[in-house]
Amino acid sequence: MQVADELFYARGLHAVGIDEIIAKSGAAKATLYAHFPTKDDLIAAYLQQRSAAWRDYLDTALETYTDRPRERIDAIFRVLADRCGAADFRGCPFVNAAAEYPDPRHPARLVVAAQRQWVRGLFRDAAREARLRQPEALADQLVLLYDSALVGSHLMGTAKPATRAREAARVLVAAGGTKSR
Repeated sequence: MQVADELFYARGLHAVGIDEIIAKSGAAKATLYAHFPTKDDLIAAYLQQRSAAWRDYLDTALETYTDRPRERIDAIFRVLADRCGAADFRGCPFVNAAAEYPDPRHPARLVVAAQRQWVRGLFRDAAREARLRQPEALADQLVLLYDSALVGSHLMGTAKPATRAREAARVLVAAGGTKSR
């Protein structure tokens, strides 16, 4: 999986073939196909591994914000800027998978969709805990900012888009007000 990660990251999911992964990893073809019957299965496993690593990283980074849901929303964007604004985007999840696999039924897109739903849930839960108005709509808006931050930071090679998304998220959260009890 390490070799697949390096190759997929460097050149993209479509550009890398199974034979190249086998050659660079030294794995037997039968062994690889026993674990991953198709390239799509390998890609889905790769993305799932990256998803799990990002979830663990973000969950750890957010532990100190358990009782501060508004700050937790801000912290998600701070972490995104810290991880995705670097020259090496390995810490930044799923920058290209959705674009490379437009079919929503493709295994790669299913992993990406699950990741996005998880992120949306983080925003929704924080908005609810903060008693912000329309937490579902706010979560949708914050996910759009999050997605834009991912892609923009990757395209520009800088944290600036993620930082701007963080600023916009602060405006949305402030405009969300608080529900009366």
